[in-house]
Amino acid sequence: MPKRIRCGCRRNPDCKLCAGAGVYEYEPGPLGWMPFTCPTCEGRREMVVEGKTERCSTCSGAGSVDPANPPRDTSTKGFMRDIWRIFMGG
Repeated sequence: MPKRIRCGCRRNPDCKLCAGAGVYEYEPGPLGWMPFTCPTCEGRREMVVEGKTERCSTCSGAGSVDPANPPRDTSTKGFMRDIWRIFMGG
């Protein structure tokens, strides 16, 4: 069953993984949640934006995307979830 995973690009329209939507579909394979090569930088860890070389916004310069470790939600909902984890566990 595919899962919707939060993308690390923070809704960047140049992202090739989620196309600026902020989430992407991922279906775990037989080995589970496996990292894969970043489609935006193609594993090079940096990308060219307007003639300048910058760190990739999708993988944050790692060269691969790990669906088992998505970025934190920075909205109010994410903040409440973090507080819940602190006081109630898990």
